[in-house]
Amino acid sequence: MKKVFLVLLLVSNVVLAQPVAVAPVVMTIKLSEPDLNGKISLEQAIKNRRSVREFTNQELKIEQIGQLCWSAQGITEPNKGLRAAPSAGALYPMQLYVVLPDGLYLYSPQGHSLEKQINGDIRPMLSTASFGQKVVQNSPCIFVISGSIRKIEAKYRGKGEKFIYLEAGHIAQNIHLQAVVLGLGSVPLGAFDPKSVAGICKFTEGLEPLYLVCTGNPIVKPALEPAVASAPVSPLAVRPADDVRTKRVVIIVAKQYFNDTEYFGVENAFQLAGIQPIVASSVIGGIKGIERNTITATVLVKDVKADDYDAFVFIGGPGTREYFDNKDVLNLVRSANEKNKILAAISIAPAIFAYADIVKGRNVASFTSQRRKLVGAGAEWKNTSLEIDGNMITASGPDAAQVTTVGGPDAAQRFGVAVLRLLRQQSE
Repeated sequence: MKKVFLVLLLVSNVVLAQPVAVAPVVMTIKLSEPDLNGKISLEQAIKNRRSVREFTNQELKIEQIGQLCWSAQGITEPNKGLRAAPSAGALYPMQLYVVLPDGLYLYSPQGHSLEKQINGDIRPMLSTASFGQKVVQNSPCIFVISGSIRKIEAKYRGKGEKFIYLEAGHIAQNIHLQAVVLGLGSVPLGAFDPKSVAGICKFTEGLEPLYLVCTGNPIVKPALEPAVASAPVSPLAVRPADDVRTKRVVIIVAKQYFNDTEYFGVENAFQLAGIQPIVASSVIGGIKGIERNTITATVLVKDVKADDYDAFVFIGGPGTREYFDNKDVLNLVRSANEKNKILAAISIAPAIFAYADIVKGRNVASFTSQRRKLVGAGAEWKNTSLEIDGNMITASGPDAAQVTTVGGPDAAQRFGVAVLRLLRQQSE
């Protein structure tokens, strides 16, 4: 009995003496920024989309892979983290994997990058798991669209399976249309053994492969016609986007309790015109509005200079009062006004212009709660939705920020669009 115990003790010591396995360092590939101005129209992409099963031996360029990943799961609205494909409740229970000849990669939407998960060519095994379909083994790039039912079930009881399959379809269609624009071919595959694919890709428990999309350079490429330069422009486009795209706009919000409707209405108008505004506040990082939406401020308002921007837009909301006596903000407003830069404010924010003493003799609109302050500073307060007086634009509240009548008679009077019109006028 003692001998047995001694042997076990010795074996135990040997096991404990073995070196602990260290997880391999993850190789990350940073992808280039997506192209947002393709030369092929959406209608051309839809017309030419076909299932392609025969590809050349040419591997995809990393720029093409990045563009396809972005179209599938890329973040298209940074402040809210919204992605290219719709998701029930914006839960995003999906993970996008990319199979290349040298291994398996996981796409990170947040970093717009690929993280290597497996070394080596797994396409032959995936072909076997797909019941011997040759296109899987011969594809230079395969997207494995996967999802977690559990993540959906937590919010939508009994609908998890339905919603992840719908979302997989949205993602796949984005890949197909983007492939056409890039001159690539693609084919979706639903015939495969999910357990085998999950095992090959070493998925964690609860993650299910839903769809395979094989992509590559087709042997026969479709004849695509470039988009016509004179294609109809959105009613919101004050002028072709190239004319205002170079303009720099800063949106200034309070560190808390800004008006969500006003902010997103204005931001949407700018983005439709090709402008990505900078968000400034008295703090850096995530900021919550009165409706609990979160946006990200990247610049401190004290560091904003009048010479650095073409337009300064102040969003309202209860928290905006922090700027009524903020010396940095008031000096910024005075300096921007002296340089004839565009100054815009909505709801209670026009009061900032009163505190900066730049409203005397000028027509302004605002929340009625700020009427006395504006009149006391010499302004001509108007009970209107929106007022434009020289380089100053003021609006009464959230309704003026919403584009609810696109193309209608008052669409041009919306707050964000009014700023765009002044930007256009100043560039002429």
